Amino acid sequence: MRVLSRAVAVVDLLPAALLAALPAALLAALLAACDAAPESPDPPLAISATAEQWRVHEVNRQLAIALHNEGPTPIRVARVEPVLPSFEGETAADTDALLPVGGLRVDVPVTFGTGGCTPARSAPSRVIVTARPENATSWQKVTVDLPDPNPLLDQLLAIDCAADRVEQSVTLAFGPWQDLGPDGVRGSLEITRTAAATGAVRVTELDGNVLYRLAFPGRREAAVTAARPRASIPIVVTPLRCDLHAFAEVKKPFEFPVRVALDDAEPLAGTVPVDEDDRTALDTMLRRICKVP
Repeated sequence: MRVLSRAVAVVDLLPAALLAALPAALLAALLAACDAAPESPDPPLAISATAEQWRVHEVNRQLAIALHNEGPTPIRVARVEPVLPSFEGETAADTDALLPVGGLRVDVPVTFGTGGCTPARSAPSRVIVTARPENATSWQKVTVDLPDPNPLLDQLLAIDCAADRVEQSVTLAFGPWQDLGPDGVRGSLEITRTAAATGAVRVTELDGNVLYRLAFPGRREAAVTAARPRASIPIVVTPLRCDLHAFAEVKKPFEFPVRVALDDAEPLAGTVPVDEDDRTALDTMLRRICKVP
């Protein structure tokens, strides 16, 4: 009755001459529109968010968007869409998460894409959350700013930009592997300067990981220049650990950290690409020596 009364009141406010000129269909539509208007919209949702990253997310190039319910009613979340101006290729994640009252965090993993590496500072990052109060039927889209400045996102951007600068200046690859029986496998790190490089490129450090130990029969560093665009570092790879716990828990078994200096700048961190032949040779050696099927 209150909605209908408001509709009648609106019509009553119209001048008599105008009211008489209104077609019956238009008058009926006006009354229907007023009658269909909700008495009050759903209350706004109080959601806050931070960006986190645990080891499993790091491996999958994901962020954990930690959502917090700051309001008095449980909130149902259906979708989280990251908007990260410094990255390209971030994607939304559908979910069915319930945010309880009291601020208890609920993590929703999302893919954050690849760092854009633009020199200008980008706009703050945020997430768009599709959610509703637990007992409501209509969904709302809530834009939530992430903390700014954001050390985690800055770190991820710096890692991607360093890797991009390295890839633009040098190509890294493992050379052919030679089986040494119980002494592991012998190979090399092959370093090739690209046409885009503007000066000397030095590999200053190469390391193993939780499963593989790297030894260097000769030099541990190498440089390539315009006059000498190719170089190699001989290596021997043996198992570092053979316990089953290491096999079960390792998240990046074929990641080999490398540091590369462009000209006289501080070395940049990266990893050596590993192809299927590399994986087969290393895994076969590791399982043979460790006696793991």
